Amino acid sequence: MHQLTDEQKAALIARYSGRFHVPPLSYGTVRDYCDSCDHLPWLASVQNDLKDLQRPWTIKATLGLLPPPARLLEIGAGEPLVATALADLDYNVTVVDPYDGSGGGPTAYEHFVHSYPRVRIIQEEFRPGLAEIENQTFDAIYSISVLEHVPDPFLGTLFQAVSMHLRPGGWSFHSVDCVIHGAQSTYHREQCSRIVRYLNQFVAHDVIPGEELLKLLEQANDDIETCYLSAAGHNLWRGGAPYDTFPFREVISVQFATKAEEKRRGS
Repeated sequence: MHQLTDEQKAALIARYSGRFHVPPLSYGTVRDYCDSCDHLPWLASVQNDLKDLQRPWTIKATLGLLPPPARLLEIGAGEPLVATALADLDYNVTVVDPYDGSGGGPTAYEHFVHSYPRVRIIQEEFRPGLAEIENQTFDAIYSISVLEHVPDPFLGTLFQAVSMHLRPGGWSFHSVDCVIHGAQSTYHREQCSRIVRYLNQFVAHDVIPGEELLKLLEQANDDIETCYLSAAGHNLWRGGAPYDTFPFREVISVQFATKAEEKRRGS
């Protein structure tokens, strides 16, 4: 477990706090990944897949959008590496994760509770009606490589919970693995469209026009700076499956960020 030093905290705050631009829709770039390798190397070199881009992006996005000590909730953290780094930066962080192995995630709930004491960890699916966070709101709710694994109608239920627990004016931001060429590309594009629809429905009304997602994916396809899942990352994802059953696909990180309406509709 990496613990930030006072010098590292000061450097990250000076570089990113209020300065890191977070558009409503974006995709991961080589430039951003290299910046993370320079300034957050312990998060940019964990496992040779897209999370090495997404975890540092989440730290930078949080600093760019909200100063500490904001109240944050992470959906489906797995090992809470980002949550702990944010706690080191004096954010108040809660993790909600079932730790049941779903989506290829870990099951080591007790180990994480013991190893990451600065993070509040709740072993549950994030949904409306969670007793542990009843009547609590957060300044930001985020996720890292989670939403692509959540099918409908559960995805809509998840965003209902986001709407319930995100304070007016708070931020909802997410990085999502998206296959743009190869097996399951149709599903992933449709899933990104569903995410846009639910963000517009439950978080901020029509902030992300649906056609903007198609433009973004076309731009990523033509951009030399687009950061793709590497061959090493694909081999990690393949696990023990024969290659013919899990051939290479082009995967990018699509990033969403929306600010909740200051006044809820209907209030």
